[in-house]
Amino acid sequence: MEATKHAEVDTVQAGKHILIQMPSGGAKIINLKANSNVGLGKFGTFNSDKLIGKPFGLSYEILGKDDDLRPVGHVSKNTIVEETTANNREIIDDAAVQKLSYEEVIRLKEQGEQGKLGTEEIIKLMVDSHSEFSKKTEYSKAKYIERKKKKFMKVFTPVRPTISTMVDYFFSKNPDKIKHLRIDTLSQLLCLANVHANNKMLVVDDTQGLIVASMLERMGGHGQVVAIHEGDHHNYDVLRYMNFSKEIQDTLYTVPFALVDPETQDEPFEVLTDEQFATLEDDPRRTYLRRKAAYDYKVKSRRLLHEGDFDGLIISSSLTPESVIKVLMKYMCGSRPVVVYSFNKEVLLQAAYWMRRSTDFLNAELTESSLREYQVLPGRMHPNMMMSCGGGYLLTALRIIDCPFDPSLAKRDGTDRRFKKKKTETPSADSPAVDSPVVDSPVVDSPAIDSPAIDSPAVDSPAMEE
Repeated sequence: MEATKHAEVDTVQAGKHILIQMPSGGAKIINLKANSNVGLGKFGTFNSDKLIGKPFGLSYEILGKDDDLRPVGHVSKNTIVEETTANNREIIDDAAVQKLSYEEVIRLKEQGEQGKLGTEEIIKLMVDSHSEFSKKTEYSKAKYIERKKKKFMKVFTPVRPTISTMVDYFFSKNPDKIKHLRIDTLSQLLCLANVHANNKMLVVDDTQGLIVASMLERMGGHGQVVAIHEGDHHNYDVLRYMNFSKEIQDTLYTVPFALVDPETQDEPFEVLTDEQFATLEDDPRRTYLRRKAAYDYKVKSRRLLHEGDFDGLIISSSLTPESVIKVLMKYMCGSRPVVVYSFNKEVLLQAAYWMRRSTDFLNAELTESSLREYQVLPGRMHPNMMMSCGGGYLLTALRIIDCPFDPSLAKRDGTDRRFKKKKTETPSADSPAVDSPVVDSPVVDSPAIDSPAIDSPAVDSPAMEE
């Protein structure tokens, strides 16, 4: 059973979303349907049945007009070359160095699309017709061949959608859609919020469901996630790309902001009796069952929210953080983390100042993460030329509950060595300072000249007269 489940996860399935990595470095998300043609632009098309059931991670090449797929070996993006001391000082890089004309290059591409010429043959023809290729350094030659592979190769790789691949896809294609949330910032957010299985989490997510999807993936169907959203319906697009099972999807409950207040009454739903339901036709019956399921889900989600006892709060919203926290913090348990994400630091500064002055939060901190990608190759190690300028800011704090003073909590333990009295000599039984601490004894604190035994005359003492 476990082997079958593992095979279903690690192989391409019909009706599921997959991520296809192009040879040009881009990516594309498609919903793979059975017996349908999948178009990859200039790289060609193929039939989906030839990919269904195949494992993720293998590379395939589209062959000729038959749109046949042929598995190929691993295509490395980094070409290892030997060290060289040459330079490109004498190279004149212009259109004249390529002997092939534009029409001849187009003809080669057409022959490649028809399957008459392979990609390696086309690249070899272009290299041979380059008059300055022999003068290039080994590094320049490798870069030239790599650019031609991206242009002429029709090799793609299907990848299973995960949070890591989804973040890379959206961050490179449309970072505004996920509020510029980078993978390192997301990992810190999940860690600081202490997201794990069997938790009950509260989240406000406007990153198209990226934070919600990452929480569901980490919790693995164990626990509960209540998501607060603006409007009547949520807009969690990332969720539909993740191919989550029903077991994981059932742990998510959504509540609109308009229904967060317990005093707010929702629209009533008229429940039909068994006799009324039996008289419905097929289409009205399906409509009624769909509306009833949506109403029951909304009632259950609100009840789960108002029960409280949440183990953490994560916020990424266009609303001001302090206004959202003031509404939702009453549903949290004590000593639980609050994490707020924003791409703009100024939005979090005011919330951090408010948290530090409030008695409901402890240890409010504003942090920023830094990520720098490096190219690691022999003799060519350097930071990437194109990198993101920032990954956003995180505001973290600990939710505490201010309880009334309990005198029993201030009782000192007599066995604690920090509160033990200092050992002193035991005074005589007639001494009035036996039951008093040494520091409070009037005999010790008063000077000798103020002692009444010294000031009294000897004749007044009955003991002296006798």
